[in-house]
Amino acid sequence: MSTTEPLSNMSSIISAAVAAKMTPEFIEDQVDKRVEKLVVEAVDGALRSYSDIGQLIKKSVEEALRVDRLDLPTYGNVVAAMVKAQIEACVAPVIAGRLSEDVAELLQLAPATIKLSQIADAMRKRHEDDGYGDVITVIVERNEYGSAWVYLDEDAVHAERDKYRCDFRLLIGGDGKISSATLREHDIKSSKHFGSSYGLEQTLRAYFACGTIIEIDEHAVSTSVGDY
Repeated sequence: MSTTEPLSNMSSIISAAVAAKMTPEFIEDQVDKRVEKLVVEAVDGALRSYSDIGQLIKKSVEEALRVDRLDLPTYGNVVAAMVKAQIEACVAPVIAGRLSEDVAELLQLAPATIKLSQIADAMRKRHEDDGYGDVITVIVERNEYGSAWVYLDEDAVHAERDKYRCDFRLLIGGDGKISSATLREHDIKSSKHFGSSYGLEQTLRAYFACGTIIEIDEHAVSTSVGDY
């Protein structure tokens, strides 16, 4: 055998292996990998802190963070919102407790139903030591629609012709509930009334809010105290 024959066979084997490996898919994959590496290296170099692009990015970030560009009104709104949230978190339980007490008091003042004579009796109690005679005003004016106007005054006695001088004027609907009212010149439905209510005004507001039914038994109403 010639000494050149093994070399020839080896060359053929290598050529065949290279040819088998150099497929279009392999070449494409290798090119992609190297191109990707070159791109990454190029971007990395371009964005280094000492590069021109790196310096531009750094400058942009610094300008965006400059304090003298801060919008103070907006900043104030943000702080106010944060403070408000903290106050609400601390005060909410207290407010909830207070509202619970107020609702409980309201429900105690407002039974499901009550007679007009009972309201009059409560009005007269404050005058038990005033001697005798009429001390309060209770006037009932029924209409053809099944409702009735009720005029009340716990501090003065008014004749029927002066009923509009009463502190409290109620329109009781056919269902027995207060449909509208004027309490010391304030509309009971108005949200513009400020200040605390007390006594009969507080009671009537509770009746309206809770839908208390008022039974108008004017024949049983007494407006006087003492003995005749």
